[in-house]
Amino acid sequence: MSWLVHHTRSEEYAAQAEQLFRRQQFSRAAELYRLAAEAETNALNTLDKSKIRTIGITAVSAVSLYSKAQEFALAKRIAHKWLASELLPSFAVDELEDLLQVIRYEQSRAKSGIQFIEGEVLVSVSGGEVLYGAAPLELILRKVEQVKSLFYRTTEFLLEKPHRTRGLPGQDVKDQCDPWLFQAPAGSYQFEVRVRRQKNFEQLILGDIVDTELRVEQITKKFLEIVRATTQDPEGELIEVVPQEDYRETFLKLTRELAPPVSGKSFDQMEIKSTSDFDSQPVVLRPDTRKAIKNVLKKPEIVSPELTQHKIRQLKGTLRGLQLDKDWIEVNIDGKTERIYEAKEIDDVIGPMVDRRVVVEVLERSDRPPDKKYSLHDIQLEEDLI
Repeated sequence: MSWLVHHTRSEEYAAQAEQLFRRQQFSRAAELYRLAAEAETNALNTLDKSKIRTIGITAVSAVSLYSKAQEFALAKRIAHKWLASELLPSFAVDELEDLLQVIRYEQSRAKSGIQFIEGEVLVSVSGGEVLYGAAPLELILRKVEQVKSLFYRTTEFLLEKPHRTRGLPGQDVKDQCDPWLFQAPAGSYQFEVRVRRQKNFEQLILGDIVDTELRVEQITKKFLEIVRATTQDPEGELIEVVPQEDYRETFLKLTRELAPPVSGKSFDQMEIKSTSDFDSQPVVLRPDTRKAIKNVLKKPEIVSPELTQHKIRQLKGTLRGLQLDKDWIEVNIDGKTERIYEAKEIDDVIGPMVDRRVVVEVLERSDRPPDKKYSLHDIQLEEDLI
């Protein structure tokens, strides 16, 4: 049979496998992926060695399908065979090397016995100072922490916890949401987040409410749903997804901090997507995302009497200290420390800003003593606004 016949058969098996995977019939899906991989390997063996591009595409497809079928030994054997052949175009060499990296991770995970819930979140940053497979350490550490905060907040929301304004998430939340960071194949700069499965993942009982059940598998799906609604329709879909106003404001602020700076200097685009949902489109955050979210956060204040009675000022300096339990922060401005009161800000947002240059919008209140005249209106990192 010809390459076309084998390849068409492979595509048919793969399409059926994807449908079964969506329905979470994983064992049957794996069987069909294996049949698709066998058909693709047969197609590969029929090709003339002059068909370099087709060889590359087919070899990558065969290895990928064997990997999806959990047939890792066969996947590695085919990858190494064709990498050693010197017949592959450069794009196929890169893709096969990336696949081998994924296979090594899957094998080590299986050996460890550690299990993760279905669904992974792939986060990639690009543009600005970000290179292919490399990025400033401080930038990536900050983005990882922000993604982790969003995962914890999503879990608290699913658990119907009271909105947390101070401190870290409780141990019961951490027991249900244990995010792990994985190295992703090099793109611009990418990392993958998965949530480790707990022993009691089948059912979660909250206090005496026996009928309140949370399948941990919802965490990743809900995380993506919230971020998507926050960036694409914060005044419509987000209200439906997150009805509670305090939670909604927190998700808006955390996503704003996740977005690229207005200047796009350090990076100018972030993509967040599911690696297991075939139909899911990536959530894209750009500098204008930050502006749009800021506008949504400001809208309720249009009718606020405080804005008509007091002057709004903008202060630039270094955030040196905070005491959120007492509702104040301290900002060093040209060597002088200003204490700003009514700092009703959540730890997740303001904590990472300590010892960094910030831009603080304050209400300057004429009805208070000079040393207590400033009330916090908004705060962002200076680098995100330049």
